Amino acid sequence: MTDILKIESINRVIEAYFDKNTSLTIVPAKELMPAFIEAGIFTKDHKKGLPIRQILRELDRDKQLHLIPFVHPERKEKDTYWYFIPQNAAIPSTPYKRESAQSRRETAALSRSLSDEAYVIDLCDTVLERKAERQKRFDFLLGDLHKDMKSRTRLPVDAYYESLNLVIEFQELQHSEALPVFDKPDIKTVSGVSRDEQRKIYDQRRREELPKHEIKLIIIPHTIFSYDSQYKIIRNAAQDLEKVREVIDNYKF
Repeated sequence: MTDILKIESINRVIEAYFDKNTSLTIVPAKELMPAFIEAGIFTKDHKKGLPIRQILRELDRDKQLHLIPFVHPERKEKDTYWYFIPQNAAIPSTPYKRESAQSRRETAALSRSLSDEAYVIDLCDTVLERKAERQKRFDFLLGDLHKDMKSRTRLPVDAYYESLNLVIEFQELQHSEALPVFDKPDIKTVSGVSRDEQRKIYDQRRREELPKHEIKLIIIPHTIFSYDSQYKIIRNAAQDLEKVREVIDNYKF
């Protein structure tokens, strides 16, 4: 038997949640359990949102899901995954998990585009009047063996200018100094060494392997820039451009 008063309370909590989080277009039902508990709808959570899932299943069974206009079920062959969307919003055309993965990729891409590395390579593009292929990987430039003792990861380079047969690497602070914010000594990499040590190994591998394949390498050192307390470059585009230009011009093509 549907408890109308409880359903009304659930709807008020969901509506308030989306009013407060206006950027969200979909949220797993279990994520609202703390708000439901705070509102006194449930006394506690267990099995990651089971109390709200049970109510949604009962409404579904009784063909009364319309009583919660925010509900969005994603039905699989054996299971149904429960989500809430803002009232009167369009039904998502992409499954939540796929959409969430895409969002994480977009966030990572945005983060990279705003990074110091991207900033420095933008300066290199300006100096060279060319667009680099960023995060280029070569078949001959490989990381250490994985645990399967067969496969290796192709190592990326920061920027590759094909017409110049040139790679530019920005040597950030963590490539020459051990920084706690980047490194955790107790975490070992595939090579069985710390991240700090592995960076040094792979940096040296780039210096050795690229010239063997007649690819020139220029390293932009972090020491030419000023940094804030969070190890981020204090950006002055005009001055930084001239610093990068000097490093590139000093390389004998």
